[in-house]
Amino acid sequence: MNKLISSIIFSYFIFVFNINYLNAATGDAAVYKITMRKVELCTGSTGVTSCTGAVVVGSSDKVVDIASVSAGAEAASYGDPALLPLGETYTHMRVTIDRKFTVKSDGTISGGSNTCATRKTSDSSYENDIATDKYTHVPVVASSSTPQEMDIYLVNSTYTRCQGSATCIAQATGQSRTYGQGTGSSTYQSTHVSDTSADHVMVYALSSPYTVALIAPTIDIAFGTQNSIQANDVGAFCMIDALEPIVTITIK
Repeated sequence: MNKLISSIIFSYFIFVFNINYLNAATGDAAVYKITMRKVELCTGSTGVTSCTGAVVVGSSDKVVDIASVSAGAEAASYGDPALLPLGETYTHMRVTIDRKFTVKSDGTISGGSNTCATRKTSDSSYENDIATDKYTHVPVVASSSTPQEMDIYLVNSTYTRCQGSATCIAQATGQSRTYGQGTGSSTYQSTHVSDTSADHVMVYALSSPYTVALIAPTIDIAFGTQNSIQANDVGAFCMIDALEPIVTITIK
């Protein structure tokens, strides 16, 4: 049963935001850490703030490296299935994650004319510091062939891109990022028009309604982080973004 709850969580755990750049290239992730914060099942939903009949099945911060071979097992340890009432039918899932991702590219990525790799950032990478600017600025990193773990944040829909300087002296303001939204039974997620919350909330319609029963099916979880790191030239520097992972669920 515990495995079932985890599978419901991760079957639909993707985030969708649009990042389109002319010279962008992608590469695989060797590390892709996300922080799960809360998972709820709903008997219906019409948006991010809507979760009818909500039952919280997990509500503690848990870091999962979905690029790890043990990611499926780690996922299976999250959530308490005993909280679900027998016979209830759920149609949606609401997931809250942290807006921070820690990633490491599996080698280098050609951002255009630069050789790019994920690199550790610091307060000096931002206009002010990480705490102040993490949701409003996107830093750039120097070209490198040595990947390091890098913290990337889901920024607000309007943000400032550091440009031409690893210390963010030069800037390109008024950049935009959109977070994909669906209608009806499709995906809903936070848009971050202008907020300081550390949470990113997503609501997904299950592929088919799930009715709580005594016997759970066998479910295998597989994560794919191929082409989930994106690099793009910004002058002599590289801008790095985390793209959505691939999740494959087999129910037997």
